[in-house]
Amino acid sequence: MKSCSSAQGLEWLRARGPKRPAAMGLAIRLGVVHALVDAACAALVYAEVARGRLPFDTLVLLVFVYNSLAFGTQWLIGLIADISGAYRLTAAAGTLLVAAAAVVEPSSAFAGVVVAGIGNACFHVGAGAVVLRKSFGRGAESGIFVGPGALGLVAGLWLGLHSNLWRLPSIILLLGASLLFPRLLPALGQEAPMRDAAPVPPRAAALLAAFAVILLLFCSVAVRSAVGGLLSGSWRTSTFAPFGLGAAAMAGKWLGGIVSDRFGWRLTTILALLVSAPLLAAGLTNLGLALGGMFLFQFTMPVTLAAIYLAFPRWPGLSFGLPCLALLLGALPGLTGLLQPAAFKPFAVPLVLLSALMLFAGLGEGPRGAKNRAEIALGKPRATTDDGER
Repeated sequence: MKSCSSAQGLEWLRARGPKRPAAMGLAIRLGVVHALVDAACAALVYAEVARGRLPFDTLVLLVFVYNSLAFGTQWLIGLIADISGAYRLTAAAGTLLVAAAAVVEPSSAFAGVVVAGIGNACFHVGAGAVVLRKSFGRGAESGIFVGPGALGLVAGLWLGLHSNLWRLPSIILLLGASLLFPRLLPALGQEAPMRDAAPVPPRAAALLAAFAVILLLFCSVAVRSAVGGLLSGSWRTSTFAPFGLGAAAMAGKWLGGIVSDRFGWRLTTILALLVSAPLLAAGLTNLGLALGGMFLFQFTMPVTLAAIYLAFPRWPGLSFGLPCLALLLGALPGLTGLLQPAAFKPFAVPLVLLSALMLFAGLGEGPRGAKNRAEIALGKPRATTDDGER
């Protein structure tokens, strides 16, 4: 797989990228759809839990299958989208699949979960790749896009468990797609894959640096996912707790991208992680502290997405899918019950610090480090180096 240097890729992106208000508007619109997609999928899965027509072990298996498809296949779907350039078509197909899953699920729970999982993955990769391309290296737009998914997930979970209106998000998606698809159809053709138009591939050292960035950030996401997946406490039976945590996660992703672009990726994300570590540990017994820890903990996600994309700017689908694979791998201990929150408590702070260390190293790799790459994307001037990179 070829890559281009981050500086070269960003110069190419800046020359073709839209103005910031247009990119932000796109991220907001896709963020709303993101919330509906996650709500529809969560409602479908947990409506099956509420019905109680299947044995508990089967329900656990269905949840595992859904998460494996929704998160574990994004890297592959992203790679296919990168090769074909069909990002918008991938997102549209995913939206329709998620809506169709609500029709399939009553007849076959397994088929409904499979369709929803694949549809979720397609939407995330297609829409996420479009946002990454249009934001040309900023973290803010990625945060605006991914943030609403947290609240949509919680809302869907509640609808599935407590309401007969669990199909409502799917109906809204289907109606929206029916109204918009005829207008979108002419625009759903292939988009030029970025790898064909980007600059000359870099030296081997630059390629190795790009892989080092991806490996460090991938592992950092996996560790943070393990911490977030095991965050629980005496407050877990509160009705407000899931909604509060979802809102905190959404706000953290929103503000994290904006603040990091303004004050620097390394400074903002590392400080946020360091402050979140004791809050998350104390949050096992105090919901207020857990909300503050979750808010700061999520600052890193938009920066991680943008940084991986800048390591391989010609492969936005794959760049978006890899962190999602890391999320799945990190969540496996909690998802499978191999590790319980009580046993996890002594490891909370060390794991957050380990994630911060890997993030610090990952954001410093590349031609001038991720902070400088962000400065290029924001249009801030930089001195020219001896080898011509700016």
